[in-house]
Amino acid sequence: MTQVTGYKLVNSLADLNQVSLDLAGNYALGKDVDATTAPTAYVPIGTGATRFTGQFDGMGHTIANIYVEQAVAIAPGQYAVVASGLFGVIGTAGVVRDISVNGTGGGVGDYGIYDGILAGVNYGTIAGAHTSGRVLAISNESIRFVSGGLVGGNYGTVTRSSSDAKVSADGTLGGLVGRNFNTGVIRQSYASGVVFAYGHGAGAGGLVGTNEGLITQSYATGPVTFLPSYCGGYITPHGACTSGAAALVQSNYGTIEQSFATGKVTQIFTFAGGPPPLGIASTNNGTVANDVYWNIETTQATLGVYRGTSVPAANGLTTAQMSTPSSFVSYDFSPTGVWAMPAGATHPILRWQLEH
Repeated sequence: MTQVTGYKLVNSLADLNQVSLDLAGNYALGKDVDATTAPTAYVPIGTGATRFTGQFDGMGHTIANIYVEQAVAIAPGQYAVVASGLFGVIGTAGVVRDISVNGTGGGVGDYGIYDGILAGVNYGTIAGAHTSGRVLAISNESIRFVSGGLVGGNYGTVTRSSSDAKVSADGTLGGLVGRNFNTGVIRQSYASGVVFAYGHGAGAGGLVGTNEGLITQSYATGPVTFLPSYCGGYITPHGACTSGAAALVQSNYGTIEQSFATGKVTQIFTFAGGPPPLGIASTNNGTVANDVYWNIETTQATLGVYRGTSVPAANGLTTAQMSTPSSFVSYDFSPTGVWAMPAGATHPILRWQLEH
């Protein structure tokens, strides 16, 4: 990731709206920007056809009160894929760094949508980003929604980033990223917001909905709830719903290593029985390393994985164990290591958090 020094300054909402005129440009926030006065919903920067391929450096500033919800009206039975966020689609060469975004994101309508407060879809690099606010997606066919507090769909790299946004949606949702595709990497990042999955969805994860790529040195602490009205096709031969919620990810088909979860998991099934609260994943058909843990007390989950490859029961730790560095195999708590355990903490944090 190359640091660029020649920037176009963004000092207002009007300046921000000009970014879409040069999607390969290099930009920097000169100060905090308040989008409260925007007359209509903000139009995201970049689309699937014309992606943002430049660099956007927040310089530690905040874009606040931005409204990025998208609504599309199309004929019944037809679907449009929409990417909704401050950035719609960040291209492979695109870099967004050192920025905080507070706002409301999501979608309304019968269509497929990738939504997050920072970006709908990321193919590039997101570093040092934080989001807060709410993501809300509503649709009669919203099993097609993919929602995350930071990013909807990630094909690129998300590093040293976080979200405490509340994510409420059908479809696939996660506190940080909705779906981490097979080329996606999530590193040294965390989510702490409430995640609430309902309706037609497959379920939710405290950090990521569906993981097909790599999650490493990351964690989730927010509560996760699943209240389905329909099982989205995830029905066993016995009639039980096998979709559901888990403290870390809803489903894993990729690799998860050196990560953990602590948020309370609540499964509310009003029809056929489903899985109990889960510490790691509802479904694991990928690789979960032996250094992935969950707090059995705060998550209220005695089981790590519901179906697929299981994880050792010993990876479920008590709060006392979660507060002890020696419980975490392979974690580096040295002064130059990735992890830190502040005095009185009930779980590790990432060392970069001490700098913020």
